[in-house]
Amino acid sequence: MSKNYPSSIEIDFKEYPMTANVILEGPTMKKNYIINSIGYAVKEDMENKSLPYIRLKSDEPLNTDTRMIEQSNLKYMLDSATYFQDKFGMRIVEIRYKKTAREIHLLTEKDFSIWLDIQRPFEDQLKKLKKALVKLDIYKENLSYIDLRIAGESGDKIIYKRK
Repeated sequence: MSKNYPSSIEIDFKEYPMTANVILEGPTMKKNYIINSIGYAVKEDMENKSLPYIRLKSDEPLNTDTRMIEQSNLKYMLDSATYFQDKFGMRIVEIRYKKTAREIHLLTEKDFSIWLDIQRPFEDQLKKLKKALVKLDIYKENLSYIDLRIAGESGDKIIYKRK
């Protein structure tokens, strides 16, 4: 904001950038939205293929006048997907957000999911997977999911399921 005395004020408005496509699914509905970087829906019944996809399941319609996704959770999801793609060289097709369970599932291009606890740093969880690559070849193994959420007494555990 700048002031131009004696009698005028200039105000500049800037929009938050569009950040992700959100697919909201329920028993009787399926809606698409584009959300901005602070989690508000800015476009309805649209998608932008250059933005990441986040899938939410809900039994009731969301109020689009409020945040669809909390800004910190949105940042966590997008940052974890980017981090995974950078460190493992594998594309993330979709992020599945389990709001109540406070977890996300990163669906990879190899059609398996990486499960992360949104309350713990994604870097720590994905480093466990990096260490496990000597025993678990995620590039050749036919997997259904890899669960990185579990922390054991004698160190962190990785649980996975083959198809």
